[in-house]
Amino acid sequence: MQETTVARSYAEALFELAQADDAAELYAVELGQIVQLIESEADFRSFLATPRVEPRDKKRVLREVLEGKIPERLLRFLLVVVDKRRQRVLPEIAAEFDKLVDEQLGRLQVDVTMVEEPDAKARANIKKHLDTLFGVEVLPRFIADPRIIGGVVVRVGDRIMDGSIRYRLQGLRRSLLRPETG
Repeated sequence: MQETTVARSYAEALFELAQADDAAELYAVELGQIVQLIESEADFRSFLATPRVEPRDKKRVLREVLEGKIPERLLRFLLVVVDKRRQRVLPEIAAEFDKLVDEQLGRLQVDVTMVEEPDAKARANIKKHLDTLFGVEVLPRFIADPRIIGGVVVRVGDRIMDGSIRYRLQGLRRSLLRPETG
């Protein structure tokens, strides 16, 4: 929980910087690419994570690699993150930052769980239905999970709408096992 709070605080600070540059979406894309690089490149991830490498050396490398390629304020933000030894929280910061950008732009991130990945036409139909249901542009993330047996589970933040066959079967089981009163 504390990491989420820390990530949210850093994301809010970055959001203010991004708004000053009128470039929140650009910052989200650039930060997402940096996080993807960290997650996909084990050597780079280890370099940033290891306490044996001094923060000044990490900052020097970040400057050499990123200067002129990303907005200056975003680079300075990353350097502060390294100074504060919070680089391991960058993926969470990026996720929280994305939420802030989506909120500003009136978009909603939604997890849609189905038995298998839907095809492009089904994805478009589901997105259209969710856009109408929520009254905003929905950014669905599709998840395949055969454990739900069938149907669909939609998650928006902490809210879950479970229309899965598994959930219905569990409800039926509960009602059958409930002692009769009367």
